[in-house]
Amino acid sequence: MSEARASRVLAELRRRIVMNEFAPGAVLTELGLAAELACSQSSVREALLRLEGEGLVLRAGRQGTTVTDLDLGSATEILNLRRRLELRGARRSIRRLSAGDLAGLEAIQERMERAARAGDAWAVLEADMDLHLALFRASGLFAMVPILARVMLHSYRFRLWAPWHRRPLTQTALRHRPILAALRAGDAAALNHELGAHLDTIVERNVAA
Repeated sequence: MSEARASRVLAELRRRIVMNEFAPGAVLTELGLAAELACSQSSVREALLRLEGEGLVLRAGRQGTTVTDLDLGSATEILNLRRRLELRGARRSIRRLSAGDLAGLEAIQERMERAARAGDAWAVLEADMDLHLALFRASGLFAMVPILARVMLHSYRFRLWAPWHRRPLTQTALRHRPILAALRAGDAAALNHELGAHLDTIVERNVAA
């Protein structure tokens, strides 16, 4: 089994779950996915094990594999945890950010805006995740990066599932500009305000599902 093929299968299954192409509670079979993706069952099995580690599927032996459920209570906890992690990281990052780090963030922002103009929702999401993780890595809190990455996947999944929540792709991309402006200015207070407001409005949480 080639590493490239296994990575492709994992990336595709993750995309389908986060984009809710596989609905919460959907049953996934190794045989069916292998046929659909033109790959081996072992590639699918390995991908599902990784996705179980990310909390996106639940494997239950002979009962099969199901996509994990979504609910407002769990999503609220995830969003709150993401906010705490990112704001903590931002307080450290703004003191440590190099010119190269900032240039990298701005390049990701440009990529996100291009994807938004092209109408590519998944590419926008990937760039969004890359930008937030790059900013967090600058904090030096490397042990927490995998935790934040997992939390972010679930927050994106909930945002895309939330039946009351819709936002144009271009608006999603442009929401990051004030964060970058605060970073360029080296303004810690502005960064805390802009990033906090951004995270508080990932999903409009005051609307009942």
